[in-house]
Amino acid sequence: MKQSAEKIRKDVAAHRARQAAAGRVALNTYVPGELIEAIDRIKEQKGAPGRAPIIEEALRFYIENAQRA
Repeated sequence: MKQSAEKIRKDVAAHRARQAAAGRVALNTYVPGELIEAIDRIKEQKGAPGRAPIIEEALRFYIENAQRA
């Protein structure tokens, strides 16, 4: 079933609105390809639905440990 471009736009806007309402903010950056490869390996090992949960966990781990240093 092919979705119309308008329905896709509305679905994406609704998803972004839900994320914003939950206090989440989008983050966009460039990283080396080998980091993406490592993230993808971890994603597969953990059975994560995407990269976002892995990146979020890594950021939390880094920040928690940086505050102790």
